[in-house]
Amino acid sequence: MRSPSEDRSTISITAADGVRLALHCVPAAHLPPIPAEVLLTHGSFSNANSCLGLAGYLASIGFRCWVLDWRGHGKSGAAPRQTTFDSVARLDVPAALAAVLERAGPAPLFWIGHSGGALVGAMWAARNVEYAHTRLRGLVMLGAQASLAGTRPRNRLIIRLIDLLISVTRSAPGHYLGMGPEPENPQLMRQWCRWNIRKSFSGEDEFDYTVALGNLRIPVLALSGAGDTFIAPSEGCRQLAYAFSGQDITFQECGTATGFTENYTHDRLILSKPASLEIWPTLAAWMKKRLKPGQVQSDKK
Repeated sequence: MRSPSEDRSTISITAADGVRLALHCVPAAHLPPIPAEVLLTHGSFSNANSCLGLAGYLASIGFRCWVLDWRGHGKSGAAPRQTTFDSVARLDVPAALAAVLERAGPAPLFWIGHSGGALVGAMWAARNVEYAHTRLRGLVMLGAQASLAGTRPRNRLIIRLIDLLISVTRSAPGHYLGMGPEPENPQLMRQWCRWNIRKSFSGEDEFDYTVALGNLRIPVLALSGAGDTFIAPSEGCRQLAYAFSGQDITFQECGTATGFTENYTHDRLILSKPASLEIWPTLAAWMKKRLKPGQVQSDKK
């Protein structure tokens, strides 16, 4: 039997600056489908493949899923040299949302982002508050933080060295840095380094994302990995989650101390057999509950 992810199709969409983007559709595997759409976005140094397992699982229980390849990643076109997280949030996210919503109609839309894929969703929402309130039923952030990776002296030193290396070599090879399978745009990575060195989540235009997130009341589920002590430490994930102002915010650290089978690391939070057994069903249950008005209570931890 073919898995839902094997039945996916890919459509080509175009960002406002002309960059071609690949958007993969994983159709719901059975009828009647759940009346909701899910847009999934990968993190830096990665591509849509990191989200296809989760998308296949969600499709198998009735969600139609869409997985975006950022500019310069996977099957999408090359990214301009000056690309930053702001570029992805300002150009790629609206193109993907427009394509999904054109096909979804009035169906509720959930966003699931891993690492930087959650950041660009939050950044877009922070600049488009009313639109986000109208169209997003919920935001799921897996291993996502923006400004607290450098709180430990060792981590701060590593971030400064990464920033220096990228500034000298003008490249950010994922395999060399031990970050992932794909190279990343150097300007985007240097932006992440600046955020965590300065402990400030702000745009290239100095737009304060942390302050702006306080205007958002959308439901948020944020998971961190207890074993992720560098890229997205739990204190950073928690801070990002509670920057939102809604009453429906849930933060959970995933580790043995909180009842999980392992202390999840950054990648294993989305890409591992244990995640497929205990984290993926948690995400599905959270989204299903948000499709039933009046049955949701705040679960702040």
